[in-house]
Amino acid sequence: MEKKISCVAALICMMIAGIVLWRMGLRAGGFWIGGAVLVGMLHIIFLFSSKQKEDKKYFIPQRTPTELVLLNEEDGRIASWYIYGKNGIVIGRDVGENQVTVNLDHTEYASMIDVEHAVLNYAKDAWYVEDISSKNGVSVRKSDGRKYKIAYGKPCKLEQGDIIFIGLARLQIQ
Repeated sequence: MEKKISCVAALICMMIAGIVLWRMGLRAGGFWIGGAVLVGMLHIIFLFSSKQKEDKKYFIPQRTPTELVLLNEEDGRIASWYIYGKNGIVIGRDVGENQVTVNLDHTEYASMIDVEHAVLNYAKDAWYVEDISSKNGVSVRKSDGRKYKIAYGKPCKLEQGDIIFIGLARLQIQ
């Protein structure tokens, strides 16, 4: 629709410039009016060129997740970690000799969580979760309700709203 309006405006400008040129008999100011006609024609060519970007109404921006939220049994928020701008996040239990970004040592299911259980990595504009040799595994429940067990060494791409199961602890990416 915007293309049509812009094209009509360019055509009207060219018609007005043409009428003025005819009335002036191509005398004074003919150079400037000819330039206006040329600009109008270039505008129309630009509107219909194949290299022009698609209409903005078809562009759906995808929001990058910014937070990792620990959920309770009723999907309530227990704790959260800000992940925006980070490249890698280690999930596990901080027992003093290691450093984890997401410490699940004080959760109800801490006994099922390894010291370094999983890692989140940010690459190619998306977050990925990977099991790093845990005993109790890592699973992901996608937005369609399906739950997938993550194989060791096989990263799984995460999307907004996915729930990561670290043992029985649940972390939602938001």
